[in-house]
Amino acid sequence: MQLTIFFSAPGPVALPVQYGHLLQGLIYRQMDNPVLRSYLHEHGFVLEKRRFKLFTFSRLMGRAARFDRSSGSIVLDPPLRLVICSPIPFILQELGTGFLRQGRVHLGGVPLEVKEMATAAPRVTGRSIRVRMLSPVVVYSTFSGEGRKYTYYYSPFEPRFSELVAGNLAKKHLLVHGRRASTDGFAIRPLRVEDRDLKVTYYKETVIKGWMGEYELSGDPDLLQLALDTGLGSKNSQGYGCCSLII
Repeated sequence: MQLTIFFSAPGPVALPVQYGHLLQGLIYRQMDNPVLRSYLHEHGFVLEKRRFKLFTFSRLMGRAARFDRSSGSIVLDPPLRLVICSPIPFILQELGTGFLRQGRVHLGGVPLEVKEMATAAPRVTGRSIRVRMLSPVVVYSTFSGEGRKYTYYYSPFEPRFSELVAGNLAKKHLLVHGRRASTDGFAIRPLRVEDRDLKVTYYKETVIKGWMGEYELSGDPDLLQLALDTGLGSKNSQGYGCCSLII
């Protein structure tokens, strides 16, 4: 399921280029239920030593966006919108109630007025879909060597990329539905992905590399549905992997 929140502002909104953690904080603050907020923030859904929050969100999108070199900030022209996805309706219900009750929120000190909201439930009916990334998809492995750990971020043009995306979706499927899904035949293929779609971002002080662009996903429809509802790849609750169905 998808929840889209529309914001207005009296003028252009200037934010730090790396504002993902600000959006994440905004989302957590709108969860009126303290038990849910604490559970998701501190714990999440645990599977095989991994923790999944089972929600993801887009970048903040405006009518136009530009980089202001003088201030080192990104400037968005209102109206603005934010897409949040989750396979758990209660999470989106809590967020929708929270945003409506607040009416006015602050993002990094910038006041935004909640104008309206919309919900959608795009359904997968076949074994192939096309998606557009609303926030970068992140796929990585962590290795140990010479007494230290290092992280390798995969490109969508590498075979391992598709394999890791499939495994990640299979784990989410087990958490959401309580049964395993087959990853046989799953593939994610870049359709419109260019060098400029590589986004090197920071979550707080951690460097994270992800990819925007458009992709074709094929395989078990249940896995494709989870791609829409939970996001692709890793670090979804930090604002990565949110995608929309291309009709």
